[in-house]
Amino acid sequence: MQSLEKQWVTACLDGSNLTNGIVDYAAWIAEKVNSPLELFHSIEHSLLLANIDQTGNLVPNMADNLMVVLSEEEAKENKQHIQEGKALLAEAKTRLTDRPIKEITTKQRHGSLSECLMDLEDEIRVLVVGFRGKATAEDEAGISDQLEESIRALHKPIFIVNGEFTAPKSLMLAYNDTDGARKALDMICRSPLFADMTIHCVHAVKEGGTDNGILQQASEQLSLSGRHFETAVLTGDPQTELLAYQAKHNLDMTVMGAFNHGKLRSLFFGSFTLKMLKNNQKPVLLIR
Repeated sequence: MQSLEKQWVTACLDGSNLTNGIVDYAAWIAEKVNSPLELFHSIEHSLLLANIDQTGNLVPNMADNLMVVLSEEEAKENKQHIQEGKALLAEAKTRLTDRPIKEITTKQRHGSLSECLMDLEDEIRVLVVGFRGKATAEDEAGISDQLEESIRALHKPIFIVNGEFTAPKSLMLAYNDTDGARKALDMICRSPLFADMTIHCVHAVKEGGTDNGILQQASEQLSLSGRHFETAVLTGDPQTELLAYQAKHNLDMTVMGAFNHGKLRSLFFGSFTLKMLKNNQKPVLLIR
């Protein structure tokens, strides 16, 4: 694994209406942690050839001719996507011309977003991505499949943007007894990204439950780090109570562990992570 000095804050761009927000949040993170910034665009493989009739009903010459035509169309489509991606990356880089970032680079790759990011995982320090991509901008029912796949595949901090940039001055750490939450707490205590923020370390328990002193150790760790913080225990449905707390205190972002349940369990009960993402009006930093 590469050292932090050689890892990038990676901003994933696809031309959605969240592009400027993604670029601005990525630049803010890169400046705060003194990291190089990579502007990244992935090009999906064409579906033209994948969707043709493979049943053998076409006569050989007709099938060959169709493959030639589709190959030519695929090449044209691919060239267009490359040009559009380069223009998108160039515009994003121009937006950062006067920012004090140690290094800015651009990169394009072919393949799905999750495939590309898995190949680049060792180079990534923090991934910055939009809540919805260009293809799912109008879908208010949930997040894009590509984002969910990327969250599940990567074991890196993922900063999810859902609006225009506002420099965060406060955050809610949704804290529980999981590895992801403990890693999130450790990152908050160590990273310069959070040095000037007010930290709300919040634990939610269901009716009749108990916090089992979970926040005591977190408080000690936050105190030793010199962070300005406060703690709270909430009772009720965790998602509802956490989001209500964030809104009440007007906190600028949420930090939490990601996907504590397995994928099969999520199919039946719904992932707490996904529920928090869908209903949150502020950016979310997920820690695996």
